[in-house]
Amino acid sequence: MSKRPTAAERRHMARVRDLNCLVCGFLAEVHHVHSDGMKRIGKDHRRVIPLCHEHHRTGRDAIHAIGHARFAELFGFDPLAKADELWEVSNG
Repeated sequence: MSKRPTAAERRHMARVRDLNCLVCGFLAEVHHVHSDGMKRIGKDHRRVIPLCHEHHRTGRDAIHAIGHARFAELFGFDPLAKADELWEVSNG
């Protein structure tokens, strides 16, 4: 398991959680991006995106069901790049 989030990471995750799902616009939860589409990367509390429960975990097209690469292809954005962009906005 990863280290505990720092104060800055906790603030960032709270801001991301307050955003709407990047796919459908519904209420979101935090998804930790842990792949670049080709390989697994370590869990990092700075690399998070807002996804609703369905697009995160339970739906047919949920990122946990279809993986990073297929998710990016299907919805037209790279979750890792979006996570890095959100971190920059929060902490630029």
